[in-house]
Amino acid sequence: MKSAGRANLYVLPRAGIRFSNRTFTEPVPFALAVPPVSSGIYAILVPDALCRPRPFRSIYFGESGNFLARVTEKHERYEDWTREAGGVANTYVAFCPTPLLKQEQRRWVENDLVARYRPVCNLKGNQAPVAYQSLLGIAK
Repeated sequence: MKSAGRANLYVLPRAGIRFSNRTFTEPVPFALAVPPVSSGIYAILVPDALCRPRPFRSIYFGESGNFLARVTEKHERYEDWTREAGGVANTYVAFCPTPLLKQEQRRWVENDLVARYRPVCNLKGNQAPVAYQSLLGIAK
């Protein structure tokens, strides 16, 4: 028997953040992130109250065969991420492990996410693959 006064006492923990049809881990500050031991897709995020349903905006999507080796301060776009976020304290990361996908499949997912969400740090310097540049409106 449920008590009407107790029905809303318990809040389920967040189950992560979704982009397209992919579920990523719950966003965590980049400086505190412990990447999964896996390959997959990662999202670099910034807090943005205008974004719904979650208050995070993607600024970069990437793929990696090894999160631990790739998602670090040594990443070639790290400075872009922190500059766009207004500092490392506002830079978040979420992971979507895909251990069964091959590199070409991960790249397809990454390119699809870039085409859908147009994250600013992917678009800087025309980093999108040539096949997607015309879709993104950045063809040379």
